[in-house]
Amino acid sequence: MEIDRFDARILAAMQHDGRLSVVELADCIGLSPTPCARRIKALETEGVIEGYAAILNPRRIGLAVLAMVQVKLTEHTDETVARFEKEIAVLDEVTNCYAMTGSYDFILQVYGKDLESLSNVVLKKLIRIPNVRDLQSSVVLATLKRSVRIPLGHLQI
Repeated sequence: MEIDRFDARILAAMQHDGRLSVVELADCIGLSPTPCARRIKALETEGVIEGYAAILNPRRIGLAVLAMVQVKLTEHTDETVARFEKEIAVLDEVTNCYAMTGSYDFILQVYGKDLESLSNVVLKKLIRIPNVRDLQSSVVLATLKRSVRIPLGHLQI
């Protein structure tokens, strides 16, 4: 899908405030509501917009500890990687998982209510996943920037 300037404006406005009505969004970007609604539907259909969600403050819901966990597998077969991905997908504490280049194969973002619960995830769940060879955890001391927005500067807005 080719993103034109109206699509880019829709995406920028929706990332800033995902609760805008179609009428408010159309007014904001300079379109009438019907074409704006069609564009939103097309962006959803093409997978540019993957879904909608409330952004929660982890601390306010009792998740006081965040760690970045680096994972190295024993081997890199398709089966081993698929098994790891399947195991990670069901762990609610793991909110993001990235396949990486470098010394480790994956970096996981893991939340816990305290150090003990984080330790339980690492020592009783992650380390027990088949073919996990090594883990290295780093506890986040402070979050200086947290965003779910994707940069759109490369698009013509």
